[in-house]
Amino acid sequence: MKINPLLCVLPCWLLLCLLSTPVLAAPPRAELLPGADSRDWLLIIEADGERQSNELVIAPLLRQFAVGKVTMSRVTTPLHSLTRWQIPLHTLDTSPEVVPSLSLGQEQTPALPLPLRRQAGTLVAQPSQAISPIELQARVLHQGPLYPGQPFIYQLSLWLPANMEAPNLTEPASDAFTIRRLGEDQWQAPAGSGLPGRLTRNWLLQAREPGLHPLVSPRFQGRLPQDNGTSDPLSARADTLFVKIDLAPQQPVASQLTLSQQLSPASGARVGEPVIRTLTLVMEGGDGNRLTLPKLTGPAALPAAMAARPDGEQQQERFLAKGVLRFERQWRQALTATAPGDYLLPAITLPWFNTRSGRIEYARLPATPLRIEAVTPTQEAFTGPNHESLYWVIWALLLRALWQGWPRWHAFYHLQRALRREDANHARATLLAWASLRWPRRHAHRTAHLTDLPCRHAPALATGLAALDRACFATQASPSDRQPPWQGLAGPLCAYEPFAIAYGLRQLARLGQ
Repeated sequence: MKINPLLCVLPCWLLLCLLSTPVLAAPPRAELLPGADSRDWLLIIEADGERQSNELVIAPLLRQFAVGKVTMSRVTTPLHSLTRWQIPLHTLDTSPEVVPSLSLGQEQTPALPLPLRRQAGTLVAQPSQAISPIELQARVLHQGPLYPGQPFIYQLSLWLPANMEAPNLTEPASDAFTIRRLGEDQWQAPAGSGLPGRLTRNWLLQAREPGLHPLVSPRFQGRLPQDNGTSDPLSARADTLFVKIDLAPQQPVASQLTLSQQLSPASGARVGEPVIRTLTLVMEGGDGNRLTLPKLTGPAALPAAMAARPDGEQQQERFLAKGVLRFERQWRQALTATAPGDYLLPAITLPWFNTRSGRIEYARLPATPLRIEAVTPTQEAFTGPNHESLYWVIWALLLRALWQGWPRWHAFYHLQRALRREDANHARATLLAWASLRWPRRHAHRTAHLTDLPCRHAPALATGLAALDRACFATQASPSDRQPPWQGLAGPLCAYEPFAIAYGLRQLARLGQ
């Protein structure tokens, strides 16, 4: 069978043509906004990419309209850039009913018919007066798929008169997203008298679960002054956006994630002396509240003859200038060994989904050797404290800590005392009072519900908090022949305070009963 050589060359030629053809950008967009006078209009033209001012040919406008000062601006984000022209137009008696198409480089802007004045804008028009409209545009500044916990920017642009009175803008509404205000508002003054200016506001959103979720635009309300001294109420809202959130193959989701640790002291520790282990996890482009490390205590996490006690936890979150949400969390442990020797702390592996590469990756900490030295008889006789000296050390540490942060430690002491009683309402009130001091940034006002506590999802606390909530709001009291399950919160709550302080305050609470 003889094959035509052209059939072999044709597929390669087509492939080269496809590879050499650039990706086509979206065509230029144009919009007409009415001004204060019935003959005034504002022509807005937007084009993707960074364009030069001389690429737009406005000669057809000069021949048919009275053209005001043309302003050009560029909007650049990490994921998108565009160029915008604002051209004030005043219709003449000889002006056509259509704004002609203009040349923009190798492209053409669409021709726009002049709409009827009563149909312009999104406001309720007055029968005898022409008003400046309010236009809202909402969009999502993100390219590519979105996953639960991955942050993205929701941007709202408003065109409104500069003389608007009592302006008020609500927040986006959706139960499927965590919504936070991002940065300051940006105001672009009107291009001319009687024309609207532009207000831009951004929010940082993170989806809670996959699916197609509606995102309701904020509502703008205000009053527009009139010539007769009165003002008319105005209200507008942009279209609802539907944001698609894909199911991630692995949690957590981030653009970058690193895991590190530090031991203090790194060497020279003796039997019975604590070694402070600090684990630090840094995440960019993800939701830090979804982070869970493998269990750090227990038979599988620590070698034999070694015990660990939690020594506090810290976390912080901030938005970097380069447009990335950075989250950092630290866990502290006090490791003690009962016998001298060489120990090996097991390796830690945390799988996560990289949104940049679209692959599952692993943050790893290798197995860490730790040498514990024996205590000589001289050192043991000199340093070994008895119970009386231990109480004096505890008192000294407590006095120093209480001097630095008396309200928080005092609240934790009362919490420990309340948890030893059988008054559920008193225990709940002291727990909420301590939480408002423990997490002051997350709780600007005192927490009103146990479900608002940042530690509510901790496995050691979830059952006890639920039992305390039921005990406070149940119609019938639980039997008194057994210990209430919420009294077991006293021990796990010590993990949210420094070990020495929590231990000392708990011992004092026991002695004070």
